[in-house]
Amino acid sequence: MANPKGGSGKTTISSQLAAYFANQGHKVLLVDHDALKCSSDWLSTRPQNKAQIRSIVASVGAEIDTQDADWVIHDMPAAWTLENVQEILHEGDKVLIPVLSSPNDIKACLRFIMDFHRSGVMECGIRVGLIANRVRSNTKYSETLNGFLEGIDLPILSVLRDTQNYVRAMDAGLTIFDLPPSKNRRDTEQWKPILDWLEKKEIEPA
Repeated sequence: MANPKGGSGKTTISSQLAAYFANQGHKVLLVDHDALKCSSDWLSTRPQNKAQIRSIVASVGAEIDTQDADWVIHDMPAAWTLENVQEILHEGDKVLIPVLSSPNDIKACLRFIMDFHRSGVMECGIRVGLIANRVRSNTKYSETLNGFLEGIDLPILSVLRDTQNYVRAMDAGLTIFDLPPSKNRRDTEQWKPILDWLEKKEIEPA
């Protein structure tokens, strides 16, 4: 989960993914690379009766002992670049880039994507997908974001709406995937194409 711009939703999305796969019975390792340790702080409040997730704090480029984890989710820090990308990514890995609709977020995301193309990692079995995050429909900024995404030659996996459901859930150490279906149906539906992409199901870019 990467984007050099702080506040793009990396920790929120990383946490949702970790809980989803843990709820499916998988062994999940959540690697917190951020100095602020937001992923670790969230996980420390997770109720014991919920599907458990293993977490470690590690600097970028540090060797990680996955201990036979089925899924390893890296919550990358803000300002992370691709200078040491060969130390981070390996063939078969997937990179999710959340992007917000503000002009500054769009510019930062564009530079990051350009770095990916220049690095050549996408010719080495690395797949990259975008998530439009915290989108408020029918606003000027959402239209700007749509225009940006239409010009990017990468799959736009989903558009996640701006809702307090994520905040309320994470405040209790939970995610939308831990809530009753009646309270999260709209949000979990928006996650389906992301999960399909991660699980290697074929989907068409939006």
